[in-house]
Amino acid sequence: MKLRCIISTVLLLALGSWLVFSSCAPREHRNYTCPMHPQIIQDHPGSCPICGMTLVPVEPEQSPTPMPGAGVEGRTMVRIDSRKQQLIGVKTDAVMKRELGRSVSTVGVVAYDPELYYAQEQYLNGLKSMKEAQASGRADTARAARESMESAKARLKALGLSEERIAAFAGMSGPDKSLLASGSGRAWVYAQVYQEDLSGIKRGQSVEITSATTGGKKISGSVTAIDPSLDPATRSARVRIQAENTGGVLKPEMYVDVRIKSPVGSFLSIPAEAVLDTGTRQIAFVDKGDGYFEPRSVVLGEKMEDYYIVKAGVKDGESVVVNANFLIDSESQLKAALKGF
Repeated sequence: MKLRCIISTVLLLALGSWLVFSSCAPREHRNYTCPMHPQIIQDHPGSCPICGMTLVPVEPEQSPTPMPGAGVEGRTMVRIDSRKQQLIGVKTDAVMKRELGRSVSTVGVVAYDPELYYAQEQYLNGLKSMKEAQASGRADTARAARESMESAKARLKALGLSEERIAAFAGMSGPDKSLLASGSGRAWVYAQVYQEDLSGIKRGQSVEITSATTGGKKISGSVTAIDPSLDPATRSARVRIQAENTGGVLKPEMYVDVRIKSPVGSFLSIPAEAVLDTGTRQIAFVDKGDGYFEPRSVVLGEKMEDYYIVKAGVKDGESVVVNANFLIDSESQLKAALKGF
């Protein structure tokens, strides 16, 4: 009987201790924040006092391991859930090797070129007559035909055509009729290029043509000739461009925007939109997966077209933020400041 009382007393004491400690044990504490205004933090559910959105729980973070040496002073890695990413429009693009080049942007006009047409015609007629005269042994006729052909060749060179381009005319059955009329599926665009940009322009380079009247459609073309002399009034040279004109969207006398591309090589690069310039450094946010974004200080090279050559800070195959990175940067700075407190 005495032993039973002792056991009962021990059990009661144990139960009492468990109740005391369980009531005193710290309960899980959760904070709530606004998806659009992360500075709003409170310890109970509710609505954002700024925008009225329902506050969401702040999930405990288990950040991925940062890249060694990737820290950026005043910023820290942030996590943005998929819902918020969709709200603020987060987009990413790859860090990769791209074929890059420089480009010259100018304006041009769609036009016919009867001068070039008749120079072609004279050249082809002279070439044909010379061959026929040589075959029949008529030396005087052949000499006159050669002189006519050489005169036409000089005119073609004065119009900016190369020896190779002129020699290619020999395989034509007649002059290019697209120089006089539309409907051939081709059009001619004449662009003025200033003297400081001429060194980067070569025959055969690809060209991108756009116009407000074509609805922003990009039309492909190529440089066929560059005038050998400058216009003394504008200090520019005329560049002839042969363009695709399927459907006849390019009309004579239409003004167009011209972008002449000059390839340079393959480089590790990131889109220009990914770079945030703080004045003292350039920063990009790397997508680490699962909603985590890591700030990186990047070392950049030359900007070519819409990309920067990147020398350090990111690796081939990573993804960087190209849209909403200003918002991510703001949250990164805010979180870093809160950590400092």
